Amino acid sequence: MLSKLNIVIILIFPFWIFFQSGTDVSNNYEIKIQHTFYVKHPGEKEPLEVVLIEIQNKDGLPIQYYMDVKSVICLEQVCKVIPVRIFWNNIGEYQNYKLKEGATLEKYEADLFESEDYVKLQSILSNKNSPFKEVRLDEVLTVVDETDFEDVDAVSGATALELDEKDTVAGAALTCYTLWHWVNGNMVALIKKNTTETVSNEQLLDFLNEKNKDYYLLALNELTKRKVYGEDFTNAVLNRVFKDANLLRASFKYIETAPKSIYFSVVKNIFDRGGQEQKIAAIKSLHASPFEISKAYLDLFCVEIPNLKSFQEVMVFLELMQSRNANSSKVIDCTIPLLETNFLIARRTYWFLINENLDTQQQQKVEVFYIKNKDKL
Repeated sequence: MLSKLNIVIILIFPFWIFFQSGTDVSNNYEIKIQHTFYVKHPGEKEPLEVVLIEIQNKDGLPIQYYMDVKSVICLEQVCKVIPVRIFWNNIGEYQNYKLKEGATLEKYEADLFESEDYVKLQSILSNKNSPFKEVRLDEVLTVVDETDFEDVDAVSGATALELDEKDTVAGAALTCYTLWHWVNGNMVALIKKNTTETVSNEQLLDFLNEKNKDYYLLALNELTKRKVYGEDFTNAVLNRVFKDANLLRASFKYIETAPKSIYFSVVKNIFDRGGQEQKIAAIKSLHASPFEISKAYLDLFCVEIPNLKSFQEVMVFLELMQSRNANSSKVIDCTIPLLETNFLIARRTYWFLINENLDTQQQQKVEVFYIKNKDKL
């Protein structure tokens, strides 16, 4: 996908001197950096050389990207091809498109785009799950003779592919297909990669605190590569996982690459302060950890046993202790009271305790539970 990369500071892009400005940046100080890539578009047989423009603010932070592309892949040289400028934000999320002043897009048989067609095209390009994602070029559009026009799909125009009206501009399926793949294809990964490799650690910290979780996930990946685990960064991760359990998996991938002392501290923090999902994730991480874990460290988790409310929490906790902290007197003392809680939890606790080294008093409590519930064990 990428065979060369040239970066230069540019003051103007001559071909687009009459093009409307695509930036929404109010800062007067901007740096434009030109990147040259070879990128494969699914409608082309060979990779194409493209020029991506990166816009940085005065702090060197990429704030926007744009690229000029052809409006349509025209295999038969019968189409009107005009330049279209595509804009992304700094993590490859599509923003909008622009045309040169006075330029218009065309449909099949030279019909011009109406104002509502431009609006619909914006909606189509913004849809990451558009049907254009899966179809092949030959399914989208073929040049047909007028005698064959009766067989052409009325919605798409010159295509055998049936598309819902909302998913294409009537008569301009090829334009939609061409631009959608430029917007949502390989360029997205290239933009993400460039931004994450360009920004400083401090800017990555800002990404961790962005509401948009895509910034958070990109920052985690880059911080892992850079092996950055400072307190500011781990605290930002903690704040996010307490607010959004959906980020636990990605967050633990980062945490689990941290040095041993940082890893143990963060995991304990998540277990102590988190809810059910956070506690389960912390326990599972410890269970699978390649680090040698001291019994003294695992004994500290007993304090939270009264706060384990669900069967799943108790189950994974007992599995961890049985696997990595067997016969801990402190753990046994803390789990004995679970015999008097919810029956499912109590039964799982019983099966845990009968494999532990119990003192006489503890053994008696286990036997009482057995006598009372033997028909249900």
